[in-house]
Amino acid sequence: MSIRKAAATLVATAALTLGALATTPSLAAADSEGQKAQAAPVAQANPYPYRGKVLGNSVVYKRAKPTTRSDILGWADSGTIVRIQCKVIGQNVLGNDRWYRVPVRGGHGYMSARYVQNLDQIPFCRR
Repeated sequence: MSIRKAAATLVATAALTLGALATTPSLAAADSEGQKAQAAPVAQANPYPYRGKVLGNSVVYKRAKPTTRSDILGWADSGTIVRIQCKVIGQNVLGNDRWYRVPVRGGHGYMSARYVQNLDQIPFCRR
């Protein structure tokens, strides 16, 4: 390796190392009162990372349990993109027994997969 290439590699490595050290929270500069700066809080993972599109001519209900006999907690209009956490087995609705767990005010509900086109691969819920 030539001296020029070795020097360029050394400079690049030093720049990357110093850049990483400058952004490390534990090495952050102290503020004007000598207190160490706090790192920004880490964002929590989205509990509803998957998406689905509501199908049909009307609204699709969000229910308390994966059955059409459970309480209605909300609804989504046709064409709406909804957030989905996972899928479960529930009441069979026109040949489809899958239901998606979706967010509702104060918790989660279920929407029949018969009326929601999954836009992502949806895993089964863990028990």
